[in-house]
Amino acid sequence: MTTLKQIEANHHNASLSTGPKTTQGKAVVRGNALKHGFFSKNLLLDEESEGDFKALKQAFCEHFQPQGVLETLFWERALVATWRLGRITGMESMVMNHMQEESISAFELIEGRNKHNELTLLSRYETALEKILFKSLAELRNLQNTRLNHPREIEIGQGI
Repeated sequence: MTTLKQIEANHHNASLSTGPKTTQGKAVVRGNALKHGFFSKNLLLDEESEGDFKALKQAFCEHFQPQGVLETLFWERALVATWRLGRITGMESMVMNHMQEESISAFELIEGRNKHNELTLLSRYETALEKILFKSLAELRNLQNTRLNHPREIEIGQGI
């Protein structure tokens, strides 16, 4: 059980830790919790191209032409899931190259018989992102079909 003295010491120590004060210090610690970036709040990682993302966004916008709040919501979810799925593809290549350097056969890697299991984890993230993508696209198509075929049924989100 924690003693009163330990609790007081913890409170005192916590009061001394206030985090970074400068803009530079805050920028440094901003990515501390980032491990892979699949579900991070910051969509673009430092090494990713903002131009590539803007091109994908433009293509999505031209193809889907979302209207209203709900269509835009599902359009954006599909866009982000697509971007992050591309990230996984690149990471799979990196993992495979690294494992070859460590002389781990592709069979061992695929079967998960190595100590790292990176491909298994990447596969789980890929599956989760695909579910988000397909569900978002289905909802977007539903909303667009309803808007085009039954405009009175979808009034929520219009004009907000």
